[in-house]
Amino acid sequence: MKTKIIKILLLLALIILPIGAAKALDTKTGNSIYISKDEIVSSNFYAAGNTITIDGTISGDLIVAAQTINVNGRVEGDIIAVGQNININGAVGGNVRIAGNSLSLNGLVTRNVNAFGANIILGNNSKIGWDLYAAGANLEIRGIIDGSLTGYTSQALISGKIGKDANLKLSGNSLNQGLIISSGAIINGDLNYTSKNTAKISEQANISGQVKQNIPEVATNNWFAAWAWAKLFAIFSALVVGLVLVFLLKKVTPKILEKIEEKPLKIFLPGLILMFILPPIALVLFCTLIGIPLALIITVWWLVAIYLAKILTAILVGKLIFKQIFKKDNLHLAWAMILGIFICWLLFAIPFIGWILSLVAVWLGLGGIYTYVTQQLRNI
Repeated sequence: MKTKIIKILLLLALIILPIGAAKALDTKTGNSIYISKDEIVSSNFYAAGNTITIDGTISGDLIVAAQTINVNGRVEGDIIAVGQNININGAVGGNVRIAGNSLSLNGLVTRNVNAFGANIILGNNSKIGWDLYAAGANLEIRGIIDGSLTGYTSQALISGKIGKDANLKLSGNSLNQGLIISSGAIINGDLNYTSKNTAKISEQANISGQVKQNIPEVATNNWFAAWAWAKLFAIFSALVVGLVLVFLLKKVTPKILEKIEEKPLKIFLPGLILMFILPPIALVLFCTLIGIPLALIITVWWLVAIYLAKILTAILVGKLIFKQIFKKDNLHLAWAMILGIFICWLLFAIPFIGWILSLVAVWLGLGGIYTYVTQQLRNI
């Protein structure tokens, strides 16, 4: 039950991201956004860009989306951030809620930290005043957590100090390193972990409470927790790909969205045709020896295009919501991407009608990609 609650809390923490962005009154956008060391922002700060660096002071909350986010100064409120690489080296007076690929914390956080990413690292100089809730492939704790640690990961290393209990669920197989408690680790409470592999605990590690290993159960009735966790991973994956579309393909993505927005009904048909015509073509080519390489290329392109198509439609949905409901027409596409992905992926999860909405999103996105590509070919 406790693990289920943590998963739900992580999901809710990430949902706060687009809600906070929607309430923003002033948003700073640009390729590179920089707050200098002597600069003080006396309110909440909202920003979207390729690189965001905060060396100064934010008196309120910091809500940002970027490919790279560096916080070296002080944030007196909360940090809510989505990015490919997030580095927090300064001081935070509130909570930290972050999602990305590589997450690094090497500063002071007064309250809780909720982190969702592939690699989550708490450096030697990091300190969390309350609790850490983390989910990712790799988790390293080298600093100090005054409260408890709760995590869901494939492998974890603890060499720092945890003030209360440590509760970990490891999903890795026998090839992973699993859980390692090094010689410098201090856990002033119980260590509870769920894993097929026994943790490697150094004899010099200091664990005040009990150490308990739980063998993973093959559960068939815990459908809600499995569903919520799967959706959380799906949303996170879409956010990472969405960041690539928004920042690395920033000249192409808006043009595709423009095509879909201008003539959605005209775009819809070629997208539908592409989705159903390419698999049979690839299958026929697979039956011929010389056609196998081309069949593989078509299959890979088809799968990638379908996934990108859904994300492109989600970005457009977020853009239209900001434009029609919040009356914000000039916000950075990153905000539209975050809001649109959360809303669309939750709609796709609705029983019976979710798959229909997902298909419509794919057809619109594929049609937009096809229209853009064919237009570029005609211009050559």
